Amino acid sequence: MSANLDLLRRYQQLLMLSNTMLALAKQSQWDELIGHEMGYVQAVESVTLAMAGTSLPAALQTQIRPLLKQLLDNENLIKSLLVSRMDELRTMVNQGNQQKNVTSAYGRFSGNVLHPSDL
Repeated sequence: MSANLDLLRRYQQLLMLSNTMLALAKQSQWDELIGHEMGYVQAVESVTLAMAGTSLPAALQTQIRPLLKQLLDNENLIKSLLVSRMDELRTMVNQGNQQKNVTSAYGRFSGNVLHPSDL
């Protein structure tokens, strides 16, 4: 029975960490989110190890099922927010490259006065 309570507690801790990470993603606090990533991975490993070779009683499965559903929902939301962030970063990089190209192109002509007949 103690092992079952420990497993349930691990799932609850994992969900709390997942909720924290989702809140950070919604607030665009990407550095903080990444800071929690290793703890989340370790918590998943802890749950996995605690479940290894164990058959869960039906009552415990009933308690864990909503936690697991919320964990999966959180992961999907976090993934969606991360994909949006990656798109933003990609756009910013592309704009930076375009600006660099424009600056480079015009920089070659700096100090020179061009007339239409020069083109």
